[in-house]
Amino acid sequence: MSEQKTHEPHNSAKLTPVYLSISKRFILSMVSIAVAGGLAAVGSVALYTDGLRRILLAYLVAFAFVLSLSLGSLFFILIQHLTRAGWAVIIRRPAEIFAMNVLTVAFLSLPILWSVHSGMNSIYPWARVVPISTEGTNAVHHPPEALASDEDHFDPKANLYVHQTYDELTASKTPWLNPSAYSLRFLVYFSVWIGLSAFYFRLSRQLDDSGVIDNTLQMEKWAGPSILLFALTLTFSAFDLLMSLDPHWYSTIFGVYFFAGCAVSGFSLNLLTWLVLSQGNQLPEGVGSSHFRDLGRLLFAFIFFWGYIAFSQYMLLWYANIPETTRWWVVRGASLADGLRSSWGTILLLLLMGHFIIPFLGIMSRHVKDHRRSMKFWAVWMLVMHYLDLYWLVMPEFRGSIVFGLPEISSLIFVVCIYLVGASYFATRTSLVPIGDPRLRLSVGLSDAY
Repeated sequence: MSEQKTHEPHNSAKLTPVYLSISKRFILSMVSIAVAGGLAAVGSVALYTDGLRRILLAYLVAFAFVLSLSLGSLFFILIQHLTRAGWAVIIRRPAEIFAMNVLTVAFLSLPILWSVHSGMNSIYPWARVVPISTEGTNAVHHPPEALASDEDHFDPKANLYVHQTYDELTASKTPWLNPSAYSLRFLVYFSVWIGLSAFYFRLSRQLDDSGVIDNTLQMEKWAGPSILLFALTLTFSAFDLLMSLDPHWYSTIFGVYFFAGCAVSGFSLNLLTWLVLSQGNQLPEGVGSSHFRDLGRLLFAFIFFWGYIAFSQYMLLWYANIPETTRWWVVRGASLADGLRSSWGTILLLLLMGHFIIPFLGIMSRHVKDHRRSMKFWAVWMLVMHYLDLYWLVMPEFRGSIVFGLPEISSLIFVVCIYLVGASYFATRTSLVPIGDPRLRLSVGLSDAY
């Protein structure tokens, strides 16, 4: 047997464990606010026309938002080990905590799975098939009534929402788009994400306790296969979770588009976490300006990447000019033709400016990246823009004009508060600094190097 290599964690960078103190009052407050948000969401079902469908769509937006936070954090961990990066070791632990919090997100997926199996109440057109006869051994199924009579969901002139009826094109995709297959794939996705997060979280914590540096070699060894699994599961989950709201529409780079949003939101969340800790005088020894600057650089790079992918998706589908794909853009306000304009075009323009051009120019300067109050603003700004991006992807399926109110606000409050409670649970059980990592000395040394 090979002898395990060990080292003294304190000798590597002369740091001591730093534990985040989260009061019970904060946890109780988050739980109370979550309960209030949940009750408001349930109550809004009776207050609005087609309230159940609206609250489920609003919940889907909030769910995709917190899922992207955990997936973006998991991506940050994987690329650090894949590239054997030393600079980010000391600031890696919050990302491990948020990635591990995908366990909480798995719990939050239950209402979505209920919707898929609820027949007529489903937010997915391909799942709206109900039995009308159970005579004999085989049940007979038929599609639900067309939505042409509902002015909120159907435009007779443009036929924009024809995909919301169960038609021949939707039926042709039944082998993939059916409740059982959807739930099984969801189980696979979350099994992979939880497994990867737990693997890196466990080995990283073991380094703190035992100083067995072979754990670092294991994390680096499995980073390559892990990031391939991550890419596949994220791509197909984007297809299932968001793209299948319109079973007629397809985009081969939609998974990359969702990934870009995950990266932007994950980097924003981790940067914001360290900025809040520095403002509250809880910044661990060894975390310096260079770490904040490099996190800002990563955020800046993926803001540009998101803009590039968003434009590429639009340009390719516009050039192809296929009815099933162009209709999706018209519903979301991308058309200026008479009779097809909608208020969703305002959100599209806001995303162009607020998710790409404005932050791209705003974060470009090194001086901005060195100014912590400014970067705190930009981190919050990008999280808001990412939510708006997901809102624009989902909510046009409910109505041809902007709708935002109690269902959207209450569902977001409920999901985010539950997410913060889960993150607090993991955060209080591990040090903020991975003191046992053998590359910690390099990471601390960079704090004042440039």
